[in-house]
Amino acid sequence: MTSETTNLSPSGQGGLPMADAPSHIGADLKARRVELELTPQDIQEAIGVRAAYVRAIETLDTENSASLGYMLGYVRSYASFVGMDAVDAVKRFKEDIEAPQNLAVSKIPHFVPKHKIKLPRGFVPAVGVLGFALMLGVWYGGSGATQATGPVVPVVNTLDGAEVEVTPIDPNLITLKAIAPSWIRVKDAKGETLVNRIFVTGEGYSAPRGSELSFSVRDGGAIEIHAGAENYGPIGKQGEPIKNMPFP
Repeated sequence: MTSETTNLSPSGQGGLPMADAPSHIGADLKARRVELELTPQDIQEAIGVRAAYVRAIETLDTENSASLGYMLGYVRSYASFVGMDAVDAVKRFKEDIEAPQNLAVSKIPHFVPKHKIKLPRGFVPAVGVLGFALMLGVWYGGSGATQATGPVVPVVNTLDGAEVEVTPIDPNLITLKAIAPSWIRVKDAKGETLVNRIFVTGEGYSAPRGSELSFSVRDGGAIEIHAGAENYGPIGKQGEPIKNMPFP
């Protein structure tokens, strides 16, 4: 939880609200973050955007931030994580800071080489051939091998006319499965964090029933809950944050 507060309705003299108080996308993102009781450090741990850059976005500080191209990507990730329109957020951020047309150019380069490096003749073609060989090795080595995540409904396969029954999934196994990308945090009975990251579509987290775990998700409509092979559907509405819900 965070102790930050936002002043969404600044007051003038006599305590009366000021009309048409100025706002920008950074302030709106911060207000949403505080509403969700998240700190900049929470944002950093969840989506990988440094806390310093989160603050820079919220204050439209382009002097102490990454290059503009990176910052627009951070704005997109930040807005999506807190449930705001990512495309609109990027558009507003560009307008609010009066972004130049060349978005890939940073005011201060991240790295300036001091010396030119000359590669041996034939080095680049050799690296290309090696990379192609490695790609083929990965392709043929990994083809035919698939990894399932989350519960799979038991089925009966017919191989050469013979029926083979797949072993049923343990009904006491509880699984959270992402049907759309969403942040998930899982804690144990002592409050220690076991998982704290964004799950991609199809990814899941399983634990035995009665394991005394709790979980929080950013989008309840993006996470299904399974008990063994039974799918009980999303744990909440689309866009609805779920906080500290115990495992069944």
